[in-house]
Amino acid sequence: MKWNFIISVICSLLLGYLCATFLFQSQNQSSTMFQNMTPIYFLKYSPSLPKTGDNLPVHIVVKEGDGDAYYVGITTLEENAKKIQEEYQKQGVELSIVEKKVNSEEFVSELSQYDILLKSTKTKEEMNSVLSTVLSSYEEFVLNR
Repeated sequence: MKWNFIISVICSLLLGYLCATFLFQSQNQSSTMFQNMTPIYFLKYSPSLPKTGDNLPVHIVVKEGDGDAYYVGITTLEENAKKIQEEYQKQGVELSIVEKKVNSEEFVSELSQYDILLKSTKTKEEMNSVLSTVLSSYEEFVLNR
């Protein structure tokens, strides 16, 4: 009688541990899959820029391969990326839209909130204000600067 009780307790603890491990692993995989499914659009200055980016509007410099990449904005919405690209094109600045993946769930969450603000901007000053905040968040969460 005593052994039956001890065996039952051990079996239930083992079963509980296995179920919890399975649920925890499947939860981690689903959040990673969702994160990787969200495209992030980076707006990059043309590679024909002068070697110094000092005279450029709000931007961040990221080391990529052999040189530096100058990014003016980041968004999760393609329509926002095109809106930014068109606004800069009016001023004669060529931007290319580059799709990338980002390994920071916090940044993607924050970026989706800024996309709502960016969508409602009317002037270039408002747009630059939102973009500078997004870029500083990218430096903080992803680049760890």
